[in-house]
Amino acid sequence: MRYELLVDGERRTRAASEDEARAWLRAYRAEHAEDDPAAVHVQVRQLTRLSWLTGGRLVPRERFLDDEALRAVD
Repeated sequence: MRYELLVDGERRTRAASEDEARAWLRAYRAEHAEDDPAAVHVQVRQLTRLSWLTGGRLVPRERFLDDEALRAVD
């Protein structure tokens, strides 16, 4: 699966895999440790072959948060 990562509804990047999306989200949380440590402004859109028609589907960002990163930021 491919993913688009959005911040406040604006696309920031695309990821070719869950691992790539997870790595970007980990970096985002580290960079925004002061103002958005839980990444509540981030939305993850799952892209499929029909996404050009359907727009994709939002998936919970918690799926990409690992416990280790949560402990490191909190």
